[in-house]
Amino acid sequence: MICCMMERLVTPACLFIALACMGSHVLARKQRTSKDWASMTEADWNKIDKDWETPEEEEEYAFKPPKQKGIDLEALQRELKKGGKGKNKKQNAQKMQQIIAEQQGSSGPAMMFATVDYPGCCDNKKMSEELANKWSSLLHASSIEQTAYVVQNNTILFSTQVAMAAKEIKEFVLKQPECVAIEWNQVRTPGPAETPAWKADDAVKKAAAEEKKKQKEEEKEEEEKRKKRSAKKRRKRKAVERAGKGSNLKYEL
Repeated sequence: MICCMMERLVTPACLFIALACMGSHVLARKQRTSKDWASMTEADWNKIDKDWETPEEEEEYAFKPPKQKGIDLEALQRELKKGGKGKNKKQNAQKMQQIIAEQQGSSGPAMMFATVDYPGCCDNKKMSEELANKWSSLLHASSIEQTAYVVQNNTILFSTQVAMAAKEIKEFVLKQPECVAIEWNQVRTPGPAETPAWKADDAVKKAAAEEKKKQKEEEKEEEEKRKKRSAKKRRKRKAVERAGKGSNLKYEL
């Protein structure tokens, strides 16, 4: 009975004291003026957001890196069932290789190389750099983060820190009329600019490059032979000189 009466007396008193403390704390806090609000920095606003954010909201808005999905076995099985012979079989094998490459590269950074061709290509990098900047700007406008570099006069490197964007980059580039082919994860996909005329011209360029390489190798081999002959002559001359000096010394003794 006494405990119950004490509880009834203490509870209102404790409540009154708690409210009084809260009131004094609110009054003691300095009220912000319009000038104070105007001079708030981004860090101040972030602090206010952090103070009002609940643990549930913090967890919800926290950055979560995309999870790697892995290989879609069902898609691979569908390609296997198609089977086929000759050209169709080769196309199915390329399709399977493409599926594996795309699904393996679903997380982390990614890079791909685009071969280009256009009127006036490819005596210098300037026109290719203009093309790379144009494509990169269009991709940025579509909220696809990437960077484009011209590594050769006819080759553009696309780099992204989000591999899930790589498929969108690839699809975009393959729609461009200047795209000959794009290579990603060691899989080469032809584009609209890979025409029979381009293939014939490319074959001529490759043959010329191979001939130039062969000529350089032959010149290098001939230079090595010349160096060996010169070294052999020098050794022979030194041997003769040493033999001559030995004969003169014997004669003097």
